[in-house]
Amino acid sequence: MSHRILVQIQRGLIIVLMLVAAAFWSYILYLDSFYYQNAPREPIPVEERIHPKVVHHGAHVFLTEREVFNFDVLFPSISIGSVLIAGLLAMRWKQFGFKKDFKGVDFFYFFRKNKRT
Repeated sequence: MSHRILVQIQRGLIIVLMLVAAAFWSYILYLDSFYYQNAPREPIPVEERIHPKVVHHGAHVFLTEREVFNFDVLFPSISIGSVLIAGLLAMRWKQFGFKKDFKGVDFFYFFRKNKRT
């Protein structure tokens, strides 16, 4: 594989991971609104909607165990994980680095400079 194609694949992967994170974060916002509009306000043991959850600025609704897991654990984990993986890959591959400013030092020069004693 040529270097140019490899660079394009690396950039594409980082962008896709960031888009996945944004999509799952948006889906969490959608679920918050959906549960506010459609979830019952009182427990329904027959449907296993017994887990209380506060959504949409303080509205109390009751969800199933799976809905609570998706809302509290799964989708936020995918979103955060995608951002972290994309960030680590971007640091490793250095595809989206800052350009040097007019003084010849990059944006994070203060943190990277060697301290002389």
